[in-house]
Amino acid sequence: MHFTVDQPIAAPLDRVEKAFVDPAFYEALGAMPNVGDPEVLECTDRGSQVLLRVRYAFTGELAAPARRVLDPAKLTWVVESTVDRETSATAFRMLPDHYANRLACSGSYTLAGDGPDATMQHMEGELRVNYPVVGRLAERGIVLGLREHIAAQARVVEDWVRTK
Repeated sequence: MHFTVDQPIAAPLDRVEKAFVDPAFYEALGAMPNVGDPEVLECTDRGSQVLLRVRYAFTGELAAPARRVLDPAKLTWVVESTVDRETSATAFRMLPDHYANRLACSGSYTLAGDGPDATMQHMEGELRVNYPVVGRLAERGIVLGLREHIAAQARVVEDWVRTK
């Protein structure tokens, strides 16, 4: 399933870019719903590029049909991102710790100034859930959750920028 997300962030572009490559920023994401405290596994600064690897865990409630095929304790994944500071673009892929044969997600997002104190995050990606009968339904649910996550993350970025 192809998805796009356009998320406004009420903060200047340069400050948003700095937040997304600051390992300390990911500690603040632990306050978001349905995701435990993210664990930064790697943050390698290569000058114009930054490589990030961050582990996440789903802590929300799964619908009953999903619990029949998924163990909530095994819903953990690593997001590998390569941030290009020159183009304000980030390529990412989600790597499940479990169920890797059932889930694949990758894409990219760009950050663009939208005025002196505003940034627009434009994300595009592909998500595949390989499970008979319920795969497409699961994809729609995951994309909905992703949109909610990106919106909540924008609020955390805005707070982060105000306090740093």
